[in-house]
Amino acid sequence: MTRQHDDRGLTSTELAVLMPALIFWIMLTVQYGLWFHARQVAGAAAAEAVDAAQVPDGTADGGERAARSFLAQSGNLDDIRVAVNRTTETVSVEITGQAPQLVPGISWSVTATAESPVERFIEQSDR
Repeated sequence: MTRQHDDRGLTSTELAVLMPALIFWIMLTVQYGLWFHARQVAGAAAAEAVDAAQVPDGTADGGERAARSFLAQSGNLDDIRVAVNRTTETVSVEITGQAPQLVPGISWSVTATAESPVERFIEQSDR
């Protein structure tokens, strides 16, 4: 007695094997997009902080407030740390945080830095 093999059920088996891998791939792509957006937000917040702190009457606290205000409006970052360092010559800002987590077990951190000289008024005679 010979038994004939047919292809019934093969598509369901292939689908059961491939769909989790396809869904995982799509989730990784979206995770990368969330990380990229978080990186852009952190960079923009660092630029805002430098802009606020580099003016002649600016302070490190003013720069930090500007960064936190920007981050509160844009969202997309968790566990945020803002470090503003203002000397008489330069302002430097470092912002770190965590991008939103979509894929379980994968957590991507974000770091952005910005630096600029402190603006100062120079008399016409000193130029």
